[in-house]
Parts: sequence; C-alpha cells; structure tokens
Amino acid sequence: MAKLPDHVGIDFGTHSVKAVELAGINTRNPRLLNLGSQLTPKGVINSEDKMDQERLASVLKKLYEASGIKNKTTVMALPEFSVFTRFLEFPGVKQEELKDVVYYEAKQYIPMPLSEVQLSYVPIGFNAERNAPKVLVVAAPRKIIDIYINIAVLAGLDLVAIETESVAMGRAMFRSTGKKDLVMLDFGANSTDMSILADGNLVFSQSIAIGSDSLTQAIINKFSFDYQRAEEFKRSYGVVENVLDGKIYSVLSPIMESIIIEVRRGIEFYKSRTLASAPTDYVLNGDGALLPGLKEFIAKTLGVNVFIAVPWNNIVIDEKFKDIVMKGGPSYSVAIGLALKDE
Repeated sequence: MAKLPDHVGIDFGTHSVKAVELAGINTRNPRLLNLGSQLTPKGVINSEDKMDQERLASVLKKLYEASGIKNKTTVMALPEFSVFTRFLEFPGVKQEELKDVVYYEAKQYIPMPLSEVQLSYVPIGFNAERNAPKVLVVAAPRKIIDIYINIAVLAGLDLVAIETESVAMGRAMFRSTGKKDLVMLDFGANSTDMSILADGNLVFSQSIAIGSDSLTQAIINKFSFDYQRAEEFKRSYGVVENVLDGKIYSVLSPIMESIIIEVRRGIEFYKSRTLASAPTDYVLNGDGALLPGLKEFIAKTLGVNVFIAVPWNNIVIDEKFKDIVMKGGPSYSVAIGLALKDE
C-alpha cells in the first residue's frame, strides 16, 4: 500500500471535534506539530441535512483557524456506532480466494444490502490449527461515508482516508503501551465503544448505546438539577462510593452496571467465536475515562487490570502543548491514532 503524506487526524465527537497533526509517524517518537478542539453543534453528527454538514464544516474551519493548523490533508474517523465490524476465519481458504469468500460470507452478517455499504477487510493472521486465514471485515454505509467526504469538501480539506474509531484507537494504544492484547473501552457522550486487540490486531468491536450523557441525565432526573450542575456533580464525584453519603454513586452505579453487562456479553461472544481467552488488561479512553472512581469500579466489577489511556506516550511534545495534553489525554486517542496512520 502507498504511504500516506503528513496529515491531520480528525475525530468527530458528539460534544467536540478534535484534530492532531504529527511529524515523523514512521519513527519511534513522532512529534506533535499541532492540535485543536472545538465544540460540536448539537445533532449534526451523521446528519444527511446539508445545513448540518455546512455547520460541521464551519466548525472544522474554526478549529483550523484557532489552532493554527495549516496542513489541509486529513484522515477522518467514522463514529463506531455507524460501522459494522466482524472477525471471521475461513478454514481451508487460500489467499487468492479470500476476497470472493469474504464478500459471500459478509452477506450473511451485514444487516443491509452490500450495494449500500463500502466493504473492506483486513488480514490479521492465520490460525494454523484450523488452516484458516483470519480477517476483520469492516462495512460502512455509503451514505455515511458520503457525508464526511462532503464535509471535507465544504471545509476545503483534502480527505485521503477514512477509517473506524476503533481501528484508529487500536493503533494509538499499541504505539503508546506496547501491549498487543487489550480490551479498549471508549466512553463517549452517547455510547461506550468496546473493542479488543489480540496480537496487536483489532479483532472485535461493538458499540454500547449508553454513554456519559446518560449519567448526567440520571442525576438530573434524581435531583432536579439543571444540566450544568448535574454535569459538575458527575465530574466531581463520579462512581466513588464514600462521598456525599453515596448519593451520586447510588444513581450512577446501576447505569455503569448496565454497561458492564454488555461488556461481559461482548467478551463471551468474542471467546465463543475465536476459542481464545480474552485480554485481562483494560484501557479507558474518551472524555468519560476520567470519571472519578471509574477505573476502580471496572477493575473491581470485572476482576481485571484497568488503566487510563495515555495516548501521548512516545510522542515528543513541546512545552506549549503540555497543559492541553495533561488535561485531555484519553480524549485525544482516536485523533492521535488517525494522525499515526501511515498507509
């Protein structure tokens, strides 16, 4: 595959759009050239409405202007909830037959006509015991891809690649931790995305339709707070048991338990499909990863090792960026992974 030129990684979140530009992505220690973040207008993500796309393009222009980023060449991520991924093995199938077999098999799993999706697959190894190539199948609705192509055009940007958030995050986590086997949890506003790295390859991904906004709403419902005050209580007390007589914990912990149930189901599905054990190292990403008590809650509930992502590890950072990097570390994982894409 052709090597990509230097570019900017752009991650579209429900609450913010983030951009990262790196230099020397093929070296051991890439250098941060620039980064930026802007608030996302409400309801514009994945919107087919032309006005919404223009609003999102305007946000990109503002992000570039405010951060001083000059490079117009970009790689963007599709929100995980809009993408279908599936790990598959094909016993007895030769490499030259793989493309046709993947296409045939994908028809059984993808819940929409293949004519309406962009289908691709990534070879991720070989199961010698089953004589089976292993692949990750990725399918994205063409109409969603067209939205982001149009946004790039409206913003005056050159979009050279699109990939999923989990693929980008996996790249960032592998580079920053050196760990080849990880469960990644990405806590966004509207969803929690769970994905698994095995031997350095993304082999499983699912989107759980519960995010950090659900926690805020639960506090609003219980205490009749306005949104801002509920958000402050969530960010201050999180899922720590022994503060405020456990009142915030008692509201938020059932929602976290619902997320954990879906994580367990995902792990069991992965194990049943691959006949492999699941990783016991969990890394937390996204804006919600810094919720007080979250790391300890997940570690205790699942009995696993949990740590908060530090995606800037092994990246050279100028002093002028130190404050931003320290405060928003795990929220930049996807943008960093996109910026690290080299082919």
